[in-house]
Amino acid sequence: MKIFAIINNTPDPLKKSPFRISEGSIDWYEMPDSSVLRSGNPFFVPDFASEFQAFPSIVYRIGRLGKSIAPRFASRYIDSITMGAAVVATDLLGKLRATGAPWTRATSFDRSLLLGNLQPIETLLYLDEVEICCGDSNMTYRTGDLLAGIESVISILSKDNTLKNGDLILAGLTPQGIELKPDTRLCMNSKTGGTILDFNIR
Repeated sequence: MKIFAIINNTPDPLKKSPFRISEGSIDWYEMPDSSVLRSGNPFFVPDFASEFQAFPSIVYRIGRLGKSIAPRFASRYIDSITMGAAVVATDLLGKLRATGAPWTRATSFDRSLLLGNLQPIETLLYLDEVEICCGDSNMTYRTGDLLAGIESVISILSKDNTLKNGDLILAGLTPQGIELKPDTRLCMNSKTGGTILDFNIR
């Protein structure tokens, strides 16, 4: 299973995203399957860095094999959706970027993907607007804010990567994250009702 975290695909008016690379281009980094932590399990804040933030995203699961997929056919390759959050050691990421080092240590460690419960693709409208809160911090994630839709994202990814059943695509990480601190709780709730993701932070 491959996990693609798409960056630079949501508006960043303040231009403060820790992932910022260049204007007008969709980029991504990959995460290992060991990064997945399912909703309902506790997330233990690691001790190898001093600041960890969660960057929410809508998540699509690929349901069939595909390569060089045209945008008009891309929807056929999705079998379920949910919300998730990529956890990043933001202070460490800044140091790695400053020296031109790979991001892996800061972005792709075990249990660094907080994943909600997957739902049939027919429930997409359920995720149009999602309220996210953790401690005193909150934000709203709107799937309509994505600069490139999932069809374009799949087409771009599949030019260089063979997509396989079970692969996950975080279609647009937010440019700003929510800081994760022990003894708080990260929740994502649809505005139409229902909890999508729920993690105790320890």
